[in-house]
Amino acid sequence: MSTVEEIQSAIEKLSLSERGRIAHWFNGWEDDGWDKQMAEDFGSGGRYERVADRVNDEINRGPLTDLP
Repeated sequence: MSTVEEIQSAIEKLSLSERGRIAHWFNGWEDDGWDKQMAEDFGSGGRYERVADRVNDEINRGPLTDLP
């Protein structure tokens, strides 16, 4: 399998249980990459560190309210 179409076709042939296992694995894999990127971007030295600092400052000052 080397194309997206071939992978899609193979997945369509799986049982519901097997598709569930693939979905669970894929969603976990995607989240790991996303979480890592967010930690890098908003963490210490990240390109959005200042944004995270400003948000945390506003939260700590208390002007934010919960959405209804």
